Amino acid sequence: MYQNMIFYIIFFVSGAIIGSFLNCLVWRLKNNKNFITARSQCPFCERKLAWFENIPVFSFLFLKGKCRTCREKIPIFYFLAEIFTGLLFVLVFWFNQSDLFFYKIFFELFVISFLIFVFIYDALYKEILPGAVWVAVLIVTAYHWLVKDLTIESFVYGIILGFSFFAFQYFVSKGRWIGGGDVRLGLFIGALLGWEKTVLAVLVAYWLGAFFGLFLLFSKKGKMNSEVPLGTFLTAGTLFAMYFGEYIINWYFKFLN
Repeated sequence: MYQNMIFYIIFFVSGAIIGSFLNCLVWRLKNNKNFITARSQCPFCERKLAWFENIPVFSFLFLKGKCRTCREKIPIFYFLAEIFTGLLFVLVFWFNQSDLFFYKIFFELFVISFLIFVFIYDALYKEILPGAVWVAVLIVTAYHWLVKDLTIESFVYGIILGFSFFAFQYFVSKGRWIGGGDVRLGLFIGALLGWEKTVLAVLVAYWLGAFFGLFLLFSKKGKMNSEVPLGTFLTAGTLFAMYFGEYIINWYFKFLN
């Protein structure tokens, strides 16, 4: 128990650090900054941040959510991204602590980091960067080919399903319903999950999107034609299907029988 607690702390801290890095990566890519050599800075007054202002989670609390210089409020999503990434890293360890296959853990940490990156970027800018998706597709494909944890049929059908489902909507609506980034993300989801879990991921994503849309309508914060970033809900649906999909699918088939 004590040893597991140490691992939980290590994974949470590592996740918070990665979450902080993803926040910086999103901002720097959007603003055409060098994401390797550029120093972190306040997005408002552009002052370079001191080392103690870059500590994940702690710095936000220490600074009371404000820049030391201009006193502008630091967006809360920076803090939430660090917390949430840390918790998801803990979830990875929790799901894999019985076998601890390190290659599987590192792969899942990569997938989670990529999905959080997509979530943040799409939520803020309603855009999914194509280069990031293609790199993720290549890594996922290589992993499945080396580990052989997914049948070829499920992998191929997943790609076809994930791509065609969103491509159809894109071409029928001429890009009004969804964007090209959602089509590419659908291909990634199919390659990652296989066709069975892809179906579940899409269903969960659309349910979440529908509930969010209803919330905006009833709270009078949106209209019927308000644009909703689908990629954020697809990432949530993918995470759900990735860890709970097998249980849900098995339960469904047992229920039918």
